[in-house]
Amino acid sequence: MADIFKEVDESLNQARVESLWKQYRLFVYTGAALVVSAIALNEFILKPGAERAKQERTRGLESAIALLEDGKYNEAETALKAIADGKTKLAPVAASYLARVRYEGGGNAEGAKEALDMIAKDEGDPMARLALLRSAYFTADTVSLADLETSLGKLKDEDSAIGAMARELIAANALEAGDTARARTEFSRLQFDPKAPQGVKERAEMALAIIPLDAAPSNASDPAQANVESSVETPK
Repeated sequence: MADIFKEVDESLNQARVESLWKQYRLFVYTGAALVVSAIALNEFILKPGAERAKQERTRGLESAIALLEDGKYNEAETALKAIADGKTKLAPVAASYLARVRYEGGGNAEGAKEALDMIAKDEGDPMARLALLRSAYFTADTVSLADLETSLGKLKDEDSAIGAMARELIAANALEAGDTARARTEFSRLQFDPKAPQGVKERAEMALAIIPLDAAPSNASDPAQANVESSVETPK
């Protein structure tokens, strides 16, 4: 008897499934067709189109760089700005070249800084950090030491080659402003900074050779720094 009831239940379930299939099969077919269409659209239209656009942007950047190398600054600036204004991965590269065009082609330091500022927004990105440093170079001799440090942000404290170059810029600014104590402190640190490029260390040594030895350290209360200062000898 139990088997009979089981067979009846199975028959009812089967009939219910057939009824639901007849009722909703059109929606199932339509949904499947939409999925297939979406895949086809992406694979055969959108993806190839995006790849062609990427290739066109790359060729555009290469052409703009060629114009720059040929000294055609006006044409190069127009082409590079169009790419730099776009929201693509090539925009930071184009902005970097745009800064070079503006400075090399017309001595427009402010325009070059503006182009680099387009990149220097994400401090975690290597290109952005380099752009931030380059941007600071364009204004280092026209701003106060405090403003320069503010513009460099976290970069001046970074334990890296770029960070060392930022600190060199601060030291040079302090020396230019007549703050020999701060300049000697920063250049002394750079001499013993393991992350500082060799060129930075050599320039630090040259700077220390012309800074008076009686220039007091800017943080003389720091015993460790006082030891560094006392170990630096001026070449005769």
